[in-house]
Amino acid sequence: EFQSVEIRSLESGRREYIPSSARRLDVGVDSMGDEHMPRVQTRALDFFIFGHPCSMSPSPEIHNVGFAENGHAHRYDRYDHEDCKEVMAKIRLPSTGGGSVTIPHKESVLAEMDVLSDAAKRIGAVNTVTKQPDGRLHGDNTDWLGIKRQIEARLGSAVFASASELVGLICGAGGTAKAAAYAFERMSVSHVIIMNRTVARAQALAAEYGAGFVALAPDDTAAALTKFGRLDFIVSTLPGSTEFVLPDAVCALATKHRPVVVEASYIPRQTAFAKQMLDAGCDVIEGIEMLFEQGCAQCEIWTGAPAPRSQIAANLLATLFTPGSGHPASTKMEPLNAPPLTLRLEAAGKAQGTCVDVEQLANKKAKVM
Repeated sequence: EFQSVEIRSLESGRREYIPSSARRLDVGVDSMGDEHMPRVQTRALDFFIFGHPCSMSPSPEIHNVGFAENGHAHRYDRYDHEDCKEVMAKIRLPSTGGGSVTIPHKESVLAEMDVLSDAAKRIGAVNTVTKQPDGRLHGDNTDWLGIKRQIEARLGSAVFASASELVGLICGAGGTAKAAAYAFERMSVSHVIIMNRTVARAQALAAEYGAGFVALAPDDTAAALTKFGRLDFIVSTLPGSTEFVLPDAVCALATKHRPVVVEASYIPRQTAFAKQMLDAGCDVIEGIEMLFEQGCAQCEIWTGAPAPRSQIAANLLATLFTPGSGHPASTKMEPLNAPPLTLRLEAAGKAQGTCVDVEQLANKKAKVM
């Protein structure tokens, strides 16, 4: 079951799932940069998921396992507050070592950081805070890694090596959309449409990335995509509570081209958008899979060691997909008897392949040209 999972390819063929557990510890390259890597704290500290609402967040189930398996006595819990000032006051307590940042604070905490990673600067949003021994706050962003690495894990290198004009669609223009834009830039996606009801906000994001990035209203998106003749990736960054779905004309193109789809929201697990894309025959990377991936990157930052991916995945399966587990998000994870592919593979120890590095492929292609 785990060894021969087949998923539809971008080239209308078939491909095997290419798992991602055999990762090098490369957060310093992908994220902070060597000169900005935060120092690992060894004394026991409190970490939190900072957001509102975040009472259902599975982040504690990721990071308490990561801390324990990597030999740290840190504790991780939820801090649900809508006031950014209260969030920063909590972060600055001597007992706090840092934490994850989610809606609505990803952009507002950025100005409070003492040091920012290149990714956080480029994205303009922070989802990872690390306090140094001297009290300075390091801001980073791993959301883009959650998107990039999960897409890479789904695809074979032949797709990226053969396609010179990849096309991506981003739905939304907030903090997670900024991370998606950065991920697409690092993946050398040639054409990116940022679709948002407030076009001016999408235009501001597109302007940050220049040529190849275009902002459009939902009603104008299908015509633009039709001109490209392909659609390789879709990332929805809108909350599941919005009941967002693609316009019919765009959905028809998704049915035709079968892009790899990322649904960033995980509450509920099967959002209206995720159901729409599954019905269209697309390969959907679920929000909980993206959360798992970006959480593993955070674990590496905070512990200085590779994330214990198998143990984290097993804990997420036990707490979220076991009937009667009592986890506040479990009732939102239906169907419980069909957990996400990434978690099943990682927990079973069957994810032993090599994840294609899209940036390395792009660099090789550039040298040849």
